[in-house]
Formats: sequence, structure tokens, C-alpha cells
Amino acid sequence: MSRKEQKMAKFSIMLFGIDSYTKNKMQLPYKLDAKSSDAALREARMCAMTFYPRFSETEKPDVEVVKR
Repeated sequence: MSRKEQKMAKFSIMLFGIDSYTKNKMQLPYKLDAKSSDAALREARMCAMTFYPRFSETEKPDVEVVKR
């Protein structure tokens, strides 16, 4: 295993928000490998914008480290 792989951790992220068109509440779960929680959160938000363009974040996200 290389040093680069050892520094990665698995994060479980839940984004909370609404669908701006229907106004329905949404929860978007993501499990990502990243070097830090900030990087994982940034990637989750990027995925949300790509696949759910009507998603609008309304609450603080839930970020947990699953595995270091």
C-alpha cells in the first residue's frame, strides 16, 4: 500500500436540503474516500449539484469518519 492510499479515510456524509422546484425535503447520502472531511464535503456538494441541480442545502451537513 502506498503512502497516498494510507492517508485516505472513508467518510459518510448526509446533505440536508430541499428540492427548489417541489419544495420537498431531501436527504442525500454519500460515502467517499478523501484526505480530509472538508475535501469529502466539497466532493459531496459537487456531486449533489451535478446530479440534483434543483437541490438547495438548508441545514448543516452530517459528516462522519467511517474508516481511517
